[in-house]
Amino acid sequence: MVSTKLFFIVCTTLLIVSLVGKAFSVENLSLTRAEKQKLDQFKEAISKITFPAEWMQQELTLVRYLRAREWDVRRAKSMLQETVAWWEENNMKDIQNEDWTDVEKDYPLHTDGVDKLGQPAIVYALAEWDLRGAAVQGRMNRVIRWFVKGYDDVHTKSFEYQKLGKTNGTQWNVIADMDKLSRQQQLCIQCLRFYTELGVLLESRYPGAISKMFAINSPSIFQVILGVVNPILSKSTLNALKVLGTNKEEWSKVVYAHFEKDQLPENLGGTRKYAPVWNEI
Repeated sequence: MVSTKLFFIVCTTLLIVSLVGKAFSVENLSLTRAEKQKLDQFKEAISKITFPAEWMQQELTLVRYLRAREWDVRRAKSMLQETVAWWEENNMKDIQNEDWTDVEKDYPLHTDGVDKLGQPAIVYALAEWDLRGAAVQGRMNRVIRWFVKGYDDVHTKSFEYQKLGKTNGTQWNVIADMDKLSRQQQLCIQCLRFYTELGVLLESRYPGAISKMFAINSPSIFQVILGVVNPILSKSTLNALKVLGTNKEEWSKVVYAHFEKDQLPENLGGTRKYAPVWNEI
């Protein structure tokens, strides 16, 4: 007679294989029988929704939304419907094709690198971003949307890479270099909106998507940013966040354990070179 424990092991293994193939993912994909039943209920509940993006109806996405709403199917459905509405209201289907020449040089970020597991990453140096200038010039909405473009880019890539078998799971990374962080340019009152809005968007539209989040060369004033965003971030995101100080020998051990140097820019000790226009190598 098959034991109950063995039954659960078999069911969980079958579920993981159905989600990501034969190899195990670094994501938490194990589900109890009750959670699997919730997933089936969720699928039925959203069956009549027209999704504007393929990733929204993937099982990995549904599991994340359920976890974000503590396995409450009704609340998870509402959250997903809000994401669909947000996607359409903000014309997200065309965000990658917009003309970004007005911000790409002033606010450089890179989304072409991957970690050792093949997961894509957003990499940027915050000191290069004059957030106060964006606020004064009335460009803050544009700068926030530019960063959301980065979210969308790595999020889409994570699903594409998983489909191609380049990586297991569909999570992605964020690496922020805090070297020479300026209180005046990045921590003004108007600047804090940048962090809060992106934090809210991350948790409400891409729940559970973060694999690793590194804040490197973080000075003491970075605690101001943490104090603002910590209440916004989920437990899973906070667990993924690693705040690393200015000692290169110490932070490099952590970062290089996850990333090859050819996937990192020169300011992080890598060998990846970038042209003045973002993402051009």
